[in-house]
Amino acid sequence: MEIRIFQIVVPLIALFFIFGAIFHYHKSKITIYETALRVAFWLAALLVAFFPDFFSNGIARIFGIRSNVNAIIFFCLGILFFIQFKMYFIIRRQEKDLTDLTRQLALRDHPEDRTP
Repeated sequence: MEIRIFQIVVPLIALFFIFGAIFHYHKSKITIYETALRVAFWLAALLVAFFPDFFSNGIARIFGIRSNVNAIIFFCLGILFFIQFKMYFIIRRQEKDLTDLTRQLALRDHPEDRTP
């Protein structure tokens, strides 16, 4: 088995980010859920770097695509669209929460302006 450069670089980057996530958790900057999510993502990247052919051929077989490179591209595009869709709704919810909070603070700071 021939070792390619990305099979060395990606695991090093993944380990750096895994230790960073654990460090941020111990400093109470992120929650256990965020830590687990980050560690799972970088462990998956590490596994894909170690066994690229296994994963690309498996994805191609699952989706019925003949070329494993095309399968990886389609799979990653799907994940990116899902993440973008999810982020859109998170931002919308935060905007609504911020608007509600601003209204509550405005009413609290100026009680004489309230109408019954």
